Amino acid sequence: MGRPIFVRTSAARLAHRLLILGLIGLVTSFSSSFADSSRQAAKKISRSNSERSQTRFADRVDSRFIQVHPLPSDESGLKRSAEQTRAVVLIHGLQVHPISNLQVNKAAFKSWQKPHSFLVDALAAEADVFAFAYSENGTPEEIVSASGLRDDVAKLTELGYGEIVLVGHSAGGLVARHFVEDYPDAGVTKVVQICTPNTGASCANMDAGVRKNQRPFLHCLTKEGRAVCLLERAEKKIPPSVQFICVIGDGMGSGDFLVSNASQWPKDLQDQGVPALALHTTHFTVMHSKAQAQKIAEVVRENRPRWNEIQVASMKKSLK
Repeated sequence: MGRPIFVRTSAARLAHRLLILGLIGLVTSFSSSFADSSRQAAKKISRSNSERSQTRFADRVDSRFIQVHPLPSDESGLKRSAEQTRAVVLIHGLQVHPISNLQVNKAAFKSWQKPHSFLVDALAAEADVFAFAYSENGTPEEIVSASGLRDDVAKLTELGYGEIVLVGHSAGGLVARHFVEDYPDAGVTKVVQICTPNTGASCANMDAGVRKNQRPFLHCLTKEGRAVCLLERAEKKIPPSVQFICVIGDGMGSGDFLVSNASQWPKDLQDQGVPALALHTTHFTVMHSKAQAQKIAEVVRENRPRWNEIQVASMKKSLK
């Protein structure tokens, strides 16, 4: 009877030893895997820090400037048409990028800025047409000062254009306004603002779906942000030599669905005698309508001098 007991005892000891060896192997394997994971994590952290450093380095205003009519032989080239004296520059507004910070940091054109859009074709009859795009990782003032817009306008003056017109939709109108206020002698002769939130818009307070690096730009479009900006720039005025027109979208009765009439044509511009034109359209449709494109083209080519107090009062009365 003793032998079977010995066998069971030996078997138990062997099983115990195997269990210990298995645990040691498991711990060793886990330690090795943990070390590998730690090294990989360290590498990822290092790459992440490097990428963040590169992103911070890349947090500048990216901009692009192209000719959209007539089309040049290569995108980087600019050419003035024979005997053409007017150049029109199209400037886009807000483009929300909810997925990627990199898209915020990259300049991109909107469809209405591209060749053969309704607006480009309407303008092409009496002007060479260009488009300016910018990244939205800074304020409108920073976009004006840190982008290539000043150099781009300088190129147009070098080409011999006697008229340089900036047409800005929405926030693009703020970029155009700040440009002529900050660089009155740059060569721009007219600014056409379209549905521009000069005193801000409530919808700009949105936070969901907005990337962190785009929030400074968006904040500058809020009523609070614009109030601060206008206070800081109170001494800045539209140069007398620059014609300035506010195109108001009043398709919703008292605004364009996003921006109120009072923001599109504010008191500070009224006090400077800036004329306005009301179009029965909305913020979203104005740049994609053939009929509105024709009306914008008329504003670009027609003489639009400053208004007197009677003209301003008459327009205010006609708006709701």
